[in-house]
Amino acid sequence: MATVSRISSIYDSYLRKAPRQSRSRSVVEAILGAATERLSRSGNEEELTLQEVANRAGVGIGSVYDYFSDRRSILAALAVKSTQDNLRAFEALLESAHELPLDESVGQVVDFCFETYTSNKRVPRAVLKVAHTIGLMPTLAQSQTVFAESLAASLRKRQDIGVPDIDLAAWTVTQAMMGVIQTLVWQDEPKHSETELRAELIALFGAHLRGRV
Repeated sequence: MATVSRISSIYDSYLRKAPRQSRSRSVVEAILGAATERLSRSGNEEELTLQEVANRAGVGIGSVYDYFSDRRSILAALAVKSTQDNLRAFEALLESAHELPLDESVGQVVDFCFETYTSNKRVPRAVLKVAHTIGLMPTLAQSQTVFAESLAASLRKRQDIGVPDIDLAAWTVTQAMMGVIQTLVWQDEPKHSETELRAELIALFGAHLRGRV
């Protein structure tokens, strides 16, 4: 899809040079993995240093500078790559989910979102902060449209969808789901448990997609 390609090109723009060989790609992945690990522990992107990233990645500081000009470029690349990876994982999930009963399929989508974004809130919080700082929020918003398009394609394979406009239904479900997720990302003590929210979302989305609301 065009948006996925655009996200890939944005990711490349934050690298000083594109990793061409498997070894260089491994180095970049190790650097971003180290940054992710650091953020998962503290959630404070301001504390991240290039030397610490190099140490955690097991590479020399020179290798970090081969691909990234500063801390900001590492965080920006991490924000874009995490968005890209989440889109691909979501599409892979939908490949099999459309064969399940509707409520079970919806449950898998809800579980995917909870696991991806709220199991460790520090990383998505940092990603959102970075995205806001460097002007990536429109790209993240566009990525939700890609989620919706993938969901709509999966829904079209089903026989139990009762809404007249599948594209609209998929877009609405996606925005509602991500609205809940983004609120949970910022709340340390949510008013409702994920168990309660999961049941409510499955019931709501299931009824909506069957055309009952």
